[in-house]
Amino acid sequence: MRPVNFDLDVMRSFVTGVELGSFAKAAQKLARSTSAISAQLKKLEAQAGSPLFKKAGRKLALTDTGEVLLNYSKRLLSLNDETITAVSELKLKGWVRLGFRKTWAVSCRQCLDDSPEPTPMFESRHVLHVMQIC
Repeated sequence: MRPVNFDLDVMRSFVTGVELGSFAKAAQKLARSTSAISAQLKKLEAQAGSPLFKKAGRKLALTDTGEVLLNYSKRLLSLNDETITAVSELKLKGWVRLGFRKTWAVSCRQCLDDSPEPTPMFESRHVLHVMQIC
């Protein structure tokens, strides 16, 4: 039997629809068509091997499979979002020390200051050492 790999985008649509109480609202929030959300839910039910919803009067309610899948989907999406945050916060760390003649160092610093792009990972320290050798 081939292993099933759930699609996180499909799980996000499922969770959003359940939380909003409407898959039309989920489609709007996720910038998808309602037919795309419907196709995703059919795919998810096929992967789960069981219906996710049952009729409860005029509304839909989650089946036992739907409840289990909802809980795991929330956990997986939370871990996914946490991973994205952790990876995006990684920054280069450490120091690069460069030595220049005073005139060139001033020009280099002016180029960096005039740059239209911010350089949040750049920090400079100016240390002027004048050494005269006789």
